[in-house]
Amino acid sequence: MNRRYFLKALAATGMSLSLPIVSTPLSAAADPNRFWVMVNASGGWDPTSLCDPKGNALRSDGRGPINNFATAAIRTAGNINFAPYADTITAPAEDTLAEFFTRHSGRMQVINGIDTGTNSHSVGSRFVWSGKSDMGNPSLAAMIAASAAPNKAMSYISNGGYDFTDSIVSASRVSGSGNFSKLAFPNEPSPGNSDRYYEDGVYDLIQQAQMASLRRQSATEVLAKRRKKLNELLSARSGTDNLDQIVQKLPSPLSSGLKGQAEMAAAAFASGLSVSANLNVGGFDTHGNHDNRQTSSLDNLLDGVNHLWAELERQGIQDRTTIMIGSDFGRTPFYNGYTRNSGDVTGTGGKDHWNVTSVIVMGAGITGNRVIGGTDDLFNARKVNPSTLAFDDNGILITPAHIHKALRRATGLAGTELDRLYPVAVDDIPLFT
Repeated sequence: MNRRYFLKALAATGMSLSLPIVSTPLSAAADPNRFWVMVNASGGWDPTSLCDPKGNALRSDGRGPINNFATAAIRTAGNINFAPYADTITAPAEDTLAEFFTRHSGRMQVINGIDTGTNSHSVGSRFVWSGKSDMGNPSLAAMIAASAAPNKAMSYISNGGYDFTDSIVSASRVSGSGNFSKLAFPNEPSPGNSDRYYEDGVYDLIQQAQMASLRRQSATEVLAKRRKKLNELLSARSGTDNLDQIVQKLPSPLSSGLKGQAEMAAAAFASGLSVSANLNVGGFDTHGNHDNRQTSSLDNLLDGVNHLWAELERQGIQDRTTIMIGSDFGRTPFYNGYTRNSGDVTGTGGKDHWNVTSVIVMGAGITGNRVIGGTDDLFNARKVNPSTLAFDDNGILITPAHIHKALRRATGLAGTELDRLYPVAVDDIPLFT
């Protein structure tokens, strides 16, 4: 790709590298063969406008309808129901909802009726992405990286959302300045304009001399701690240039927003430097003008995930990647600004925080065209039988803890030391088998 685009559009602020204490380059390590992407809809999305659609029947308590579209307008893709656009807005020219569910339903599993037990953004986000509501627990993506590739230069990359690591692995945080190029090409005096610097192989000679000097120092050092530090420096200098591999795999021109995050994650996976990534997009805390704002945010989210899948396909790793899409919690099954004028609902109101939500999981290892769990007509979570997952009034409510218990088994974390250090104390129910 043209590196000028990269230097203008790509970045990583506050990046930290976790490198092995060995004298061999990072590229000598075995490449990972499974990748995980966590896509966070920050602010609390509305599943009733997405994968758990409800109609516009008026509630018996007088609080208006749940949505501004008819029940008869609810659509399906295989076994998966999905929402139409609200009658109160001008539907976009491109039907992103239909495109997303039609394209991915065969590889998609929807879990509805998840009880987060909270309407707090911080608690909900922590619970959904770590499986535990209390503080101090690493995200699932961090645990995967720490288990599968702790010595990779960018094992876990994050664009925001809940990415707490508890120091079990380094998180490389990606944002929008030009600092990533300085890490990818740390020895260039002027990244993006380095032709003169590389003329006649001058830099190659400098690098060879530096590495030879470090190896000589390491070989003759008798103090264990100093030898360890020299080996760390040697490894870092051997491995940092591998960040250049990401540059070569990025498209040109680079996209912005969620699409740009997707391109970075797919390139990092394909380069063998990363195994897990957080993608993050906001705009879902729709306390006002819900129909317009939620629609715009959902379209942006789904368009970004479509692009992510296209990038995974372009890199040839779609069969080895699993994507989880979720949010802090759901939104109230009524409009906070509900008004009635001759039986009409204006749609200008917002929706507030609601403890019930959904999660979409798709890709490698996932049984597609499947829906688990659900909600009643008033968007309250329904209990399921823990063995069969059929609706059962004597069963259990699905929580994020159950999802993470099952995901730890799917990722190979179950039974490991990390699993024991951060236990999820719920029954293991067959969500992904």
